[in-house]
Amino acid sequence: MSTPSRAIRAAAVVFLLAHAGYANWSDTFDGEQFDLTTWQFFSYPQVAGTYTQTLVSGEDGNSYLVLAETTSVSKGGAAFGAAFGSQEIFGDIRMGAVVNVAGDASHNHHGLGVRMSYFLNDNPPGLVASGYVMHINWENGPANLVIDIEKVVNLQNIMRQDFDVVVPSLGNARSYYAELEAVGSGPVYVTGRLYEYQGGPLVAKTDTMVDTEGNDPWEDANERDEAFKIGICGIFAQNERTEPAGFYTTFDDISCVSDGPAAVAIAPGDGATDVSVLPTLQWAEASFATGRQLWFGVAGHMQAVDPAPAGTTYSPGKLQFGYAYEWRVDQVGPSGVVTGHTWQFTTGESVPIDDFESYAGTEDIATTWMHNIGPDFQYVFLETAIVQQGSKAMRFEYQNQYEPFFTEATRTFEQPQDWTVVNATTLSISFRGRRDNLEQSMYVRVVDAAGNEATVMHPYAYAVQSEPWRTWEIPLSELTGAGVDLTAVAALTIGVGDGMDSGQPDDDRDTLYIDRIRLWPVSPTATTRIR
Repeated sequence: MSTPSRAIRAAAVVFLLAHAGYANWSDTFDGEQFDLTTWQFFSYPQVAGTYTQTLVSGEDGNSYLVLAETTSVSKGGAAFGAAFGSQEIFGDIRMGAVVNVAGDASHNHHGLGVRMSYFLNDNPPGLVASGYVMHINWENGPANLVIDIEKVVNLQNIMRQDFDVVVPSLGNARSYYAELEAVGSGPVYVTGRLYEYQGGPLVAKTDTMVDTEGNDPWEDANERDEAFKIGICGIFAQNERTEPAGFYTTFDDISCVSDGPAAVAIAPGDGATDVSVLPTLQWAEASFATGRQLWFGVAGHMQAVDPAPAGTTYSPGKLQFGYAYEWRVDQVGPSGVVTGHTWQFTTGESVPIDDFESYAGTEDIATTWMHNIGPDFQYVFLETAIVQQGSKAMRFEYQNQYEPFFTEATRTFEQPQDWTVVNATTLSISFRGRRDNLEQSMYVRVVDAAGNEATVMHPYAYAVQSEPWRTWEIPLSELTGAGVDLTAVAALTIGVGDGMDSGQPDDDRDTLYIDRIRLWPVSPTATTRIR
């Protein structure tokens, strides 16, 4: 959705969000009597009055709903039309519908919306909505069918990162079953899926959008950082182009259920590679869940974990290097068991200490990697543009022209880590700097649970000026030689500076990027060594 071009003025608030219920509703549109009195239909703008809603009875007796607009936007026609079958307010929700993506116009968007709120505008008249939406984009024809998910505020897409997924097949002039799920309240996990038919093979799935209360890496700044926690659900059709005029979209078998959304994999993510052989599985469950059954095993050989975990994490112990594993969480609730999605990951040849992929935003990483300067300053940031692998890294800034003339970022582990369990020999840290950084010493400090510590200096002060990514390898023998107990590692620090004025100009900030902190049973390949 896109924002109206003129200022929005609210004429009436349609509903106030109170608290989420746990009722479910659905509509198949079947039966001899076609009654749309329980539905509400709106468009934006509502000028031409040519946005229509019709129930059509198919030859097989299977009826469906048609949302149609025949007037071009340039002549006052609706840019989009929405429909709400119920004013039920949902928190955790799975919404599904059969959508015919072909229609009669070749530039349609079709979609679902959850946790939505809206009001009626009067200049121009029409619906102004906010919420999480899933688009099924027919705008470029059947050869280019795409699905995506968006966060929309007052009809405006407020996202700086797309969650687009191309439908891989070419035979797309047909109907599909679309599904949109939102789970959690802080953060919210939103996922869109497209199936051949309800209960059929999966065609395409978006990445899960994680919406926190702060500004997220995918989210425009200062628009609507807070997450949508509750709201109604609805369907929509959209076409903002002048030609061809309007839209024509059919929907069937629509449902919104609070006891249907599946658990969400937080870590490892579905399809993750190079995962630690000592992983902790972590997932988010819907609010209806009162229990769970976890399935886990080598790919193709999952088994029920007995006893089932008491919470939403599970540590399977040491896995094999280079193996593919599968896992699934079935949630147990008042209505029975909701079977989850099967996720897969592959272990790597090393053990991640931190790959920075799990952090939702700068606030999250800054509270994990604490700097030493004080609460009035911010030097640790989540980086999404300059990364060595994956989609996230840590940006570490420093101003060593001021006391104490060194800056550190320290991660203190919740539980002391045993770095010997995988027979590791090397600690590696990937980093890059900037050409205009001043030469300064970079160092790593490791502290064990008893307070023993070892500090290792990088051999080159100009390393912080390297714009290519480099990998710094530290033999663990340098830590044990200083008395650190590697069976109980309590904290890891990355620092820059030597306690002397760096000579940086006033207000200057130098920058270091950190990624892929790992343990290796054997030293990484020679191509990654310092050179």
